Amino acid sequence: MKRSVPNTFSPLFFSAFIVLLTISSGYTYAQTVDFGKSYINVTKGLNGGTLETGDTLEIRASFVVRSGTYDSCRYRDNVPTGTTFIPGTIRVLTNEGKIYKQFTDGYGDDPGWITGTQVTIHLGFNPASNPATAFRRGRVANTHKPSFYSSTCIMIASFRVVVTALTGSNISTGGGTITYKNGSNPIQTYTFPSNVVRVYPNYGICSNTIGTNAIGTESNGTFGSGQPRNRGTSANVPAGYTYNVFNTNSPQDYYYGIANNTSTRVNYSTVNTWPKPDNSSPTHRVFNVWDIIGDHTGASDPIAGNPPADTVANPNAGYMLVINAAYRIDSAFQQTISGLCPNTYYEISCWMRNICSKCGCDSNGRGATSSAGPPYYIPTAAGDSSGVRPNITFEIDGVDYYTTGDLLYSGQWIKKGFTFLTGPSQTSFTLKYFNNAPGGGGNDWALDDITVATCSPDMKYGPVNNPIVCDSNVLVLTDTIRSYFNNYTEYKWQRSTDGGANWNDIPGATGSGIPIWNGSAWEYVAYYTIPVSQTQMSNNGDMYRLVVATTVANLSNDNCNFSDALTITVGVIECGIPLHASLLSFNGNLNNQQYSELQWTTSGEDEPVLFDIEKSDNGSNFTVISTVNGHNDYNSQYNHYSFSDPTPVTGTVYYRIRMRNNNGQSVYSRTIRISNLDDNYHFVSVINPFKNELVFKLSAATQEKAEAMLIDQAGRIVKQKTYWLQNGINNLSIENTEGLQKGFYYLRVVAGGTILQKKVLKQ
Repeated sequence: MKRSVPNTFSPLFFSAFIVLLTISSGYTYAQTVDFGKSYINVTKGLNGGTLETGDTLEIRASFVVRSGTYDSCRYRDNVPTGTTFIPGTIRVLTNEGKIYKQFTDGYGDDPGWITGTQVTIHLGFNPASNPATAFRRGRVANTHKPSFYSSTCIMIASFRVVVTALTGSNISTGGGTITYKNGSNPIQTYTFPSNVVRVYPNYGICSNTIGTNAIGTESNGTFGSGQPRNRGTSANVPAGYTYNVFNTNSPQDYYYGIANNTSTRVNYSTVNTWPKPDNSSPTHRVFNVWDIIGDHTGASDPIAGNPPADTVANPNAGYMLVINAAYRIDSAFQQTISGLCPNTYYEISCWMRNICSKCGCDSNGRGATSSAGPPYYIPTAAGDSSGVRPNITFEIDGVDYYTTGDLLYSGQWIKKGFTFLTGPSQTSFTLKYFNNAPGGGGNDWALDDITVATCSPDMKYGPVNNPIVCDSNVLVLTDTIRSYFNNYTEYKWQRSTDGGANWNDIPGATGSGIPIWNGSAWEYVAYYTIPVSQTQMSNNGDMYRLVVATTVANLSNDNCNFSDALTITVGVIECGIPLHASLLSFNGNLNNQQYSELQWTTSGEDEPVLFDIEKSDNGSNFTVISTVNGHNDYNSQYNHYSFSDPTPVTGTVYYRIRMRNNNGQSVYSRTIRISNLDDNYHFVSVINPFKNELVFKLSAATQEKAEAMLIDQAGRIVKQKTYWLQNGINNLSIENTEGLQKGFYYLRVVAGGTILQKKVLKQ
């Protein structure tokens, strides 16, 4: 609930969104009362998560009186089936979740008790106005406490339970009633709607890479971009919320906006440094206190997000959805997603941000920006005056699967989400995001970058990505498949004979793997033996890859199967009788004119030899660019050669040498990398965030010893490992990270005097 801000600053006054209820039982009158019911997963805390057996839930029912006086106020509910009541937890809470009244469990002691599985709380605690007792329902007026700016009374009846239901079960947290009456009118009963929560494994978000986003709406979950600060409505925001632009007093409770800058329309700003409250006339900040921010999409720092858009200089800034939630448990975003893969794990996630640090209002009605007293404002928590903390539920097909936990105000974006497994034949579901924090004074949040994407397995080919085989010899290929989930068991091998433009299944090269837990992931190895019929000289350059999926049907669906971005390119050479000469070394460097200089040394030359210089821009596909004649010096123990590539280097290139004689026997050198970029070493990819293992790929220009360190935010090295890098792409990992605390770390690699560092997130 937000205050109304005039053009000149005045003390805090908050306007209320009025819910008009018409009662058709012989009496018709306007009521300014509101209701909301939710639950908090106490066990999962601020991190959020799915509901699991043994978790503690706090059931919460809000009763809000905005004006007038109501008698016979009572909350009654039943302990949900599949849970056990926790003694000593019957309470009335404030708008911010603080304990306002604590009751015993027995009948007759005070206004709250439990009989069997039925919880009853009589409401109304003003000692001068018919307060509730154990034997009488009480009176609640808008001026009573817990107070919201001395004009609204907000109280939350609550109790706690422990989940005993097994994984896969459903728990009902809906139902329950509140009674109330106005004057001489009869007692009215409000029944809370049903709500179902699934007991579900808490996998977190994908620990490996993720696939293509399947959300399929709102510019694939980014809400698009444009120049106007206020974009307009969204078909994915249901009727419970109404669109409005950003201004001094909007968007109000139960309203939403889509903007690239959350400053007010009448005093636009691109900075977030104005005071809170901002006493400018007119104010730059919505309600004098909201953050002024930009969206999240594509931010160089995903935690900080983008700055508020300069809509004069930037004609195409990104948008975000901003919700001003209140008491009702309304859906803030929904979309039916189709084209999904059966029996497949999907990460359902988004980036969120609490956008108000000064929206709190305590039970005495004092606001966070008020200095009046006594009584003085009581903060939400130590160092926290943000008020009601956003808490969002992710619902799939009408069932709650995940709650974010309370979003504390931090001035930063945070990623929230979980992993969902589709059913054996499921190809679609309806996703909804619900406000799960019924309350005013806070509960304002931004939403961006909604993702529904497959959790892909990690794949690593062997023995190398570019094996060389003598013609008419068999070659065994391997691929190690690792995943946090054990259902990527179906596989097939494919071959391409046109440089990867087309891929064909290899007859008979299919199978089902049996994953084994390796301590951090499920793992199995798939093998394929290339027969001699496919290792002829005409097969030089053939490419191979492995495709995996969760079912045989998914294996044939390009949208539901997975393969490594890297492929295997087979080099076939004519070996014949081995050459007498040996290639002892092969090196290269970049000269001052940005040309490659290659040097190599041979020994044991006793016949004429030729050297084919082969070049590649990707390390896989090589082309002969020149041939160098041997010295024909059979008396020297060593012969030294050099070659200058006449084409200047732009970026990174790879070279190798094929030494051959006139009879066709040959041998290959190692492959070297030369680059004019200032990155003898650089990260090719880092699987981020990570869970049990941090997997990354590093490109190296030379063979070198490398030290990898995982450093926490206090600067302490928590994991360390040594590698010997080879020229080219190196597949590396830091294992056994499951014991690390969740949060941000720095991956630092030191090699050859170069220091590489990347921020990573441990889930």
